[in-house]
Amino acid sequence: MPADTLAAMPKIRHEVPLELLRHKPELVAALLADTDIELPVDATATVTDSNLSTCEPPEFRADAVTLLHGTDGGKLAVITESQSDPPKPSKRRAWPAYVSVAQSQHDCDAVLVVIASSRATARACRRTIHTGHPGFDLAPIVIGPHNTPDPTNPAFAAIAPELTVLAAVTRALDLHEDATRRMVLDQLATLDPETRTTYTRFVQQAASHAVKKALEELMASPAYRDEFIDGFIDKGRAEGRAEGEVTGEAKMLIRILNARGFVVTDNLRARIQSCSNTKQLETWADRAMSADTIESVFDH
Repeated sequence: MPADTLAAMPKIRHEVPLELLRHKPELVAALLADTDIELPVDATATVTDSNLSTCEPPEFRADAVTLLHGTDGGKLAVITESQSDPPKPSKRRAWPAYVSVAQSQHDCDAVLVVIASSRATARACRRTIHTGHPGFDLAPIVIGPHNTPDPTNPAFAAIAPELTVLAAVTRALDLHEDATRRMVLDQLATLDPETRTTYTRFVQQAASHAVKKALEELMASPAYRDEFIDGFIDKGRAEGRAEGEVTGEAKMLIRILNARGFVVTDNLRARIQSCSNTKQLETWADRAMSADTIESVFDH
């Protein structure tokens, strides 16, 4: 596997759970289903500002914050952190502050959920964080390969595609099994074309070379060709891309920029859509995953 692809993998694994949450905030309720956390009654979910800073430094910016609102007036703030590697000590020390500040900002209880993309990272994230104050220790709720919610559970039918992608990223699914690969494609086939294209590329990036090849062969089969030829396999390459056609890579780059909160101007959109260099588009997309400014994505 090329070195640049390997370098991009942690960024992609970090960003995928957050993109799933932005698309389906209800996902956080499923992640808390097997905990003792009391959720608001018949809760609806909304994504809120993830900046947990106060008016004074230091700055605390979580990966994602979702509010669950219950029909009974109950409310719960769910802080979600995505970890593709074990957290640094400074990150662990910040997590109790995230919970305390979110509780204060939203005037409700707050919990921390960490999504880990490997068993080693999950073990590191589960360690209790001792603050030094008696009785004030934080044990993060960790979702990883061992306990990612089952996407085939009927209780999670409304978010099954998102759980399917999440399970692929956390390696909770064995994609070496043909039946599992078919289950993944069946779930993704229910989505609108744009979302299906994005999600299948997430699965592609998380898969090994052997699994990726097996998935592509399955998508090219008669059972799945109609749904996936435009996304995972890229019909433009198979049949000859028309001049000026917006590629799948360009669409994904714009989607990532929007999800990160960057403003995509008309001039920048035209620059992206007119780029016919697939490798350049993929490089920009990799930078967009973690860039602090939109200028740093393109000014290299």
